[in-house]
Amino acid sequence: MIARRDLVRTLAALAACACGDNTAPEPPPPVPGEVAFVSQGRFGQFDVFLMNANGTGVVNLTDSLAYDDWPTWSPDGLRLAFVSGRDGGPDIYVMNPDGTGVTRLTADTATDTEPAWSADGLRIAFVSGRDGDFEIYAMNADGTGVTPLTDDPAADRFPAWAPDGRLAFTSGRDGNGEIYVMNGDGTGLVNVTNAPAEDLAPAWSPDGTRIAFMSNRDGDFAIYVMNADGTGVVGLTTSSVPDELPSWSPDGQFIAFDTDGDVGIVRADGSEAWVLRRGGIDSVVRFRPATAPISSR
Repeated sequence: MIARRDLVRTLAALAACACGDNTAPEPPPPVPGEVAFVSQGRFGQFDVFLMNANGTGVVNLTDSLAYDDWPTWSPDGLRLAFVSGRDGGPDIYVMNPDGTGVTRLTADTATDTEPAWSADGLRIAFVSGRDGDFEIYAMNADGTGVTPLTDDPAADRFPAWAPDGRLAFTSGRDGNGEIYVMNGDGTGLVNVTNAPAEDLAPAWSPDGTRIAFMSNRDGDFAIYVMNADGTGVVGLTTSSVPDELPSWSPDGQFIAFDTDGDVGIVRADGSEAWVLRRGGIDSVVRFRPATAPISSR
């Protein structure tokens, strides 16, 4: 089985990450909603968990002894797509937000990973090595109609749907990790970063006007935001070691991210950041959409 580090970090040699110089005193202010995340807290296995965005009410959603990783919410917050090696994989699965109703969507012999649900709920983009290189594919939400969207010898990773149906992703096709935006059918490709640094893991703001991402343009990897066309880049974290994989809160006020195996949250204007959950074993934090009913825990 391919290790998670190999799946997530093919475009740059990334170390583990940590919240740094802008970490505010705890406890953090109230952050509404819920987040899914991945933790190795159960027997050292990668499992998907759910908790309130204030760090309380942690619930284990997957309990297989296999690798379960990379949760992504349906736009109504009633389903989670995720990656698992439980049947050999890694493949893409979906489940209910309480961990029931697990259904396998892909069954290819190659790696299928990094699912991302479209804003209309009809499609799931994902990364696959089924044609020899890591490319972006899309399928219907039931796993049918698999279609390649990119075709380049370089690795294409981290797909993220915009509210209007476009896709952002990271590619090494220009010699380093850059963020590109394309139409949902793979046409209209535009490089929106054009920087000598590694720019990875785009995440659209809820209104589609901004993109959060991770970059080492100022040294260590940190969280940045920019306008959807690549202008107006602003750094949000100033860690001494990398911060990665941003996820917007439904109200656009906060961004969750990974920080040295802890769960970090930063205000979207960069004014404050906190470590929400410590332990050094958590990653891939994903806010639940605002349309979802919030669990009572």
